Amino acid sequence: MRSVRKRTRRRISILLILLLAPALVTLVFVQLSTLDDSESAPKGGNATSMPLTLTEYRIPHGALFVSTNGNDSAAGTEESPLRNLATAVRRAPSGATIVLREGTYRESVGEVRKRLTIQPFPTERVWLKGSVVVRDWSRDGAAWRHDGWSPELCDSCFHPDIIDAKHPLAGRPDMVFVNGKPLRQVDDRDAVGPGTFYVDTANDALFVGDNPTGSTVESTAFDRLIQFDSEQASGSAIRGIGIAQYGSNQNYGSRGAMVVVNAPGVTLRKNTFGWSASSGVGVFQPDTMVRGNHFVDNGLVGLVANRADRLRLFGNRFTRNNRERFALSGEAIGAAGAKITRTERPYVSDNYFRDNFGTGWWCDLGCTDATVIRNVAMGNAVNGLYYEVSSRALIASNVVVGNGARGLKISSSDRVRVYHNTFADNSISVGLYNDPREPSFDPYSERLGLSWTTTGTTLVNNVYAQSENGKPIIESEDHKSSSPRKPFVARSDGNGYFHSDQRRASLLSWSTGSGEVTGFDSLAAFSRATGQDRDSVSGSLDPSPFRDSASENYALRESAPGEGAGLAVPPNIAAKLSIAPVPHPNIGVVAGPHAD
Repeated sequence: MRSVRKRTRRRISILLILLLAPALVTLVFVQLSTLDDSESAPKGGNATSMPLTLTEYRIPHGALFVSTNGNDSAAGTEESPLRNLATAVRRAPSGATIVLREGTYRESVGEVRKRLTIQPFPTERVWLKGSVVVRDWSRDGAAWRHDGWSPELCDSCFHPDIIDAKHPLAGRPDMVFVNGKPLRQVDDRDAVGPGTFYVDTANDALFVGDNPTGSTVESTAFDRLIQFDSEQASGSAIRGIGIAQYGSNQNYGSRGAMVVVNAPGVTLRKNTFGWSASSGVGVFQPDTMVRGNHFVDNGLVGLVANRADRLRLFGNRFTRNNRERFALSGEAIGAAGAKITRTERPYVSDNYFRDNFGTGWWCDLGCTDATVIRNVAMGNAVNGLYYEVSSRALIASNVVVGNGARGLKISSSDRVRVYHNTFADNSISVGLYNDPREPSFDPYSERLGLSWTTTGTTLVNNVYAQSENGKPIIESEDHKSSSPRKPFVARSDGNGYFHSDQRRASLLSWSTGSGEVTGFDSLAAFSRATGQDRDSVSGSLDPSPFRDSASENYALRESAPGEGAGLAVPPNIAAKLSIAPVPHPNIGVVAGPHAD
């Protein structure tokens, strides 16, 4: 049963954005904290900042205008703007454009069943927030109390299995920010201290451990901004807007993201989605374009998608998601920069997946024909890239560095082509696995006839540079009980294996079929036994094979092993990477992310 807290909505003063870097032209960083018109900027503090891209979208004739100085009884023209986005949405005819003037708007729009475009006025910065500014504080022992706090948020809209016992409140939607700095939620009034907050639902009170005097205190009051719903909303767009601090639910079927795309053909362009309680964006219909956005500091995942055929992720940045520290193990997990399920032909290119407390990019439960090219996956706590219980993919020219578990994990997925990637300083460069589940676990995958078996993998022209001595560069494990089964890899060649001179583990553990896995200590022994990697090279990490890894330049340096040693790339793959096919390319990454 949903446990929902209610409060009487009160009109609040609209808050202005404090710029941290006004001199920048196309990209500025803004504080999560915003200030009331009557307030001066707070001094000091460790404010959290998020990027926001400035845009100059054309304003079409007949657009509706909204301003923090507007009036909802006004005409909605540039000279006489409305006050709230929700009012503009209600008034706008299908096909209309809504233009927001600079400022911060705190509201929830709800479901939209018509085609709309929502954008800022050219070069102006607009934030839509799910928080309100909380005033009227009273000292209460060592804490401060605000009475009458009862927002309409769901306390129980999460799967219990996704909660890490070390972070038992991760599923709660509440968030509090003091001068932009997030406070940590505690579950008892007596536990409130500096840097923490407590919601007393029985007595409709909010407690903070930081003195709010002279500070801006924002607390989440709305669970989502907008849901585009039905065919009537097809072709809608949000572009150039900052969206933050909504108490989205982890239960994906119940207002599970700040922005929910439940209509086909929606475009999200150059927005920022940050500090949701769970998911920043949820996509549940086909042909969605997600381009040039920032997904930053969301509670569970930056973007989640299901049945989102032909989803295109291009030129986005997914950073520091799973801030609430949801669980990283178990069948219900979903912590990632972006997670996609049951989707045909997802196209993932030119993105950055960085420092997420989970996996960077993840496709699961029946993804098919994925294209994953020219991305950077760096510093994620688990896997950089992950293709699980799915079928057919091209994973090419990605830079995959410093991920906590594996650079690339392929699990129970057939016919995955892995070309020209650079793997460096991951705990394991590539992991190949069969998990024990069968397709009957997921009716969608069973209906497609997927095998949920890792086989037919191609590994060509990749660089594996791994300083971790206690683990293999390529790890294989087979946990299926059915037999016989083919080896995981059909072809491996033209690769470069770079490692420490003092390895303590096998160079590779390799699936040889029927559940058997064999370890090999050297590339020569592996090639003799399997016939694979006959044109591959191996070398030491001293000196580094890269031009300048300290500056994140992972192209091969001149005269490094692997220079000009790659195999010719199939023309269709070269075309996808926008490179000219040559007989003997350098191994490793050949094309980095393209700018949006």
